[in-house]
Amino acid sequence: MSKSFSPNRIPARERVINTLFSVFLLSYGSYGIWFNDLYIPIPSKHGHNTGIHLHDLSAWVMYGAFISASLVMLAVVFDHYDKRDNEINYKRIADLFRVIGWNFFSLSLMIAFIQFLQR
Repeated sequence: MSKSFSPNRIPARERVINTLFSVFLLSYGSYGIWFNDLYIPIPSKHGHNTGIHLHDLSAWVMYGAFISASLVMLAVVFDHYDKRDNEINYKRIADLFRVIGWNFFSLSLMIAFIQFLQR
């Protein structure tokens, strides 16, 4: 008995949000790299403007995390338009870049902390 295949259908709203947020992340990261000051806001419960400014290597590594996050979001969009039976490949790609992105994110903060201690 063969299983009938039905391609993934991702809602248009989710595809648009993923695409726009990917473009935003890449643009914001590129702007931060261009000026060697990538600002990462940190939420505060008291409403103060808090965050961290990344420079040099830590900014580039965080930009790698941004690229990874964009690829994770765009994998969902590409999966919707690809009608072949290969959803598992898009899931694997998204999972791989999710792990890579979180590692880049963590490494970037560690580098920034080391840079801070050396000043």
